[in-house]
Amino acid sequence: MKPCRRWLVLASEAELQYRVLRCVAELGAEVFVAGPAQARSLAISRFCARYIEFSLDWEIAPEKTAVRLDAIARAHGIALILPSDAPTTRLLSNIGPMLRTRVFPVPDPASFDELATKDRFMQLCRRLSLPHPQGQVFAGRAELLAALEKGTLRLPAILKPVNSAGSIGVVRIDSANAREIAETIGYAPILAQDFIEGEDRSLTVFCRQGRVSSEVTYSHPDGVFAFTAEPEFSALVRALARRMKLSGVFNFDARVGRDGKVWLIECNPRFFYNMDVAMVAGLNFARPSAPGQSVQTVRDVEVCIPPALLRQMLRLRRPRAADLRMLFHWLRDPVMFALVASGYQRRWFSRALEMFLVTRKCAAA
Repeated sequence: MKPCRRWLVLASEAELQYRVLRCVAELGAEVFVAGPAQARSLAISRFCARYIEFSLDWEIAPEKTAVRLDAIARAHGIALILPSDAPTTRLLSNIGPMLRTRVFPVPDPASFDELATKDRFMQLCRRLSLPHPQGQVFAGRAELLAALEKGTLRLPAILKPVNSAGSIGVVRIDSANAREIAETIGYAPILAQDFIEGEDRSLTVFCRQGRVSSEVTYSHPDGVFAFTAEPEFSALVRALARRMKLSGVFNFDARVGRDGKVWLIECNPRFFYNMDVAMVAGLNFARPSAPGQSVQTVRDVEVCIPPALLRQMLRLRRPRAADLRMLFHWLRDPVMFALVASGYQRRWFSRALEMFLVTRKCAAA
């Protein structure tokens, strides 16, 4: 796929979505962004050519949403529409066939829904006989506490919401703290899974009709991203992609047990939060490989994100070339990256600050 002059990124918020924006811009495209007010911060970025207010509430009238999106594409000369998160991936999955504008590959609605929530992914793994920790879903805190009282929940266990990302709400419980932590759980339903001793791994693939053409496996303890080979993890994901004939970008999390066994944990059927780090390491998932090409991957590469690089330098360790490339990636858009890295929308969001920065950028342009 050759870079187009103008690409449109759909966004529901700004943190993960900013990383998608940067990966798209790296391909030489002029990047337009469309989304609701929660995504307006993306207009601050020097890599955002234009921000367009666009409602993502498509379920009531998907045909009208498709017509409006095509109209935006025609008005601005957009050649390709990309999602940047779960809501926009689901939107394009549903209305993609109605659009006249070309769309980045996304999973079909049934596949997206089966992969996007942790409870349904667990059921899918059971059905396909793929290794996944044993688990059960509780309607709420009362049900969970009752199971602990009866002793029917195996400990230690991991508790998590079924439809959040970024480890939000994820806690480990054991016999010493189970009831105390369970009483603080404020979300529902609650997924409880067996805790697997071992190490975390992530694997991201781009596929077309079940055939993997791009793939990276990585871990990132303390902000040091290590891109490696994990053959067993790769084989499990490829088997799943082939069985479901998946198309699009999919990020899988797994746990590698002390015996080396790989346990699938969850799947995010969308672009992933660390895709800019993978881009710096050598593989940009915003540019899918063409059908028929050999599988593109990155191995035996380590990249420190800037906070980790600072810690390394304080220990008198010299930065590697990949670390400096990552630092330069941040410094090319310092204001926006500082806001995103701080998580300001979640922690101290200020509409006045956002509007000041957007207005200042527009005035400078």
